[in-house]
Amino acid sequence: MTKEETTLILNRIIDDYNALPEPKYRHADIDKLKNDYDLLMEMKPYQKENQRYENIINAISQTINRIVPKSNDWRTVSERGINKAIPPVIRKKNHTIEFPFQWTDDKSGCVCYINDYWGARNYMVMDIIGYYLLLKEGKDLLPKNAAPIFNNMKSIATRESVIAGNSSNSPVNKTIMNDQDIQRIQNTRYNIRFTDKDFRKNTSQNMSSNEIMNLLLETSRVEFKLVFPVRLWNGKKAKEQTYNMNFFSRLFEFGYVDKETRADGIVTLREYYISFNTVLGELFAHNLLSQSYDWLDNRFYNLPYNSQVFYRRFLLHNDYKNIPIKIETIRQRLNLDDKNVTNLKNTIERNVLTPLVNQGLIDSYEKEKDGLYGLKYIVKRKNKNNEEIKLQK
Repeated sequence: MTKEETTLILNRIIDDYNALPEPKYRHADIDKLKNDYDLLMEMKPYQKENQRYENIINAISQTINRIVPKSNDWRTVSERGINKAIPPVIRKKNHTIEFPFQWTDDKSGCVCYINDYWGARNYMVMDIIGYYLLLKEGKDLLPKNAAPIFNNMKSIATRESVIAGNSSNSPVNKTIMNDQDIQRIQNTRYNIRFTDKDFRKNTSQNMSSNEIMNLLLETSRVEFKLVFPVRLWNGKKAKEQTYNMNFFSRLFEFGYVDKETRADGIVTLREYYISFNTVLGELFAHNLLSQSYDWLDNRFYNLPYNSQVFYRRFLLHNDYKNIPIKIETIRQRLNLDDKNVTNLKNTIERNVLTPLVNQGLIDSYEKEKDGLYGLKYIVKRKNKNNEEIKLQK
């Protein structure tokens, strides 16, 4: 296909979709939608910078997921520290970000840093690999009991100093791994392995092997210096505290092996090896093993990216039924640049809140004037489904 051909197909798909009566999921032909979605994925190299393309991908994905019975969904877990501590830092047209990007932690007043872009798909990677870690530790089931790595803040600080002073623990993200590299990762305490097929199953994303590999590599290369929430146990009770990292750290070490290759040289299956042998990786593993996580089903990853990030940053880690959020707070936590309140409001309602209503993750929202501080939204939900269940791998 040429770019001109894909543009014609894109226009046809958009016109067909827009012609469907509301609610679209009740009137759409599921087979036609899936065929159009497959066509759109093939067109990605030609249209990936086109906002209309991104919008129709998200719209069709959501409609397909409204039609497909929920019983077919796969659920995964999402570690709370990542969602609370790391803001989205998105590549935007005509907008340059100077790295390391910094912000101030609301509670401690300490400055935090990130040295590269971070967005919805990077959060998704951490959900999936964190879930694999729990399944491995629980021998194909989620562990019943908490098994924390750290006992107190001092033990974290000691471990951070050891890792920072030991160059052999520094992450080296290799391309093709040899037997020695694989053995080195498997000798670390917290490690996992999985394939492209596993990743697609748990995300319900139609990604090629190259796309998965590049996403994992991109995520593994980001370095952070954070005020990170850590769940520490005191006898039978656990309490969240924050650890102020002293050094930059990545989240995991990463490598892969090509398993299947087509005659034209295109790799169709890779096996990935990941080790959580950095201080931030061990804090991430500690929280998961301390049962500091929430549930997500795989349809979540088909939401618009801003909607995903909003849900993580404001809703996922609490059980409140009515949540008031100032529009300025939303702008800051989602790193939205638009200073025009009308445009910002439209973006939040159309691309953030309405998709969450359509997906059933919130029941409704209301706008309310917040005195001298401008507009705020009241997000409403009956309850958050966060039951603890055992899932087979």
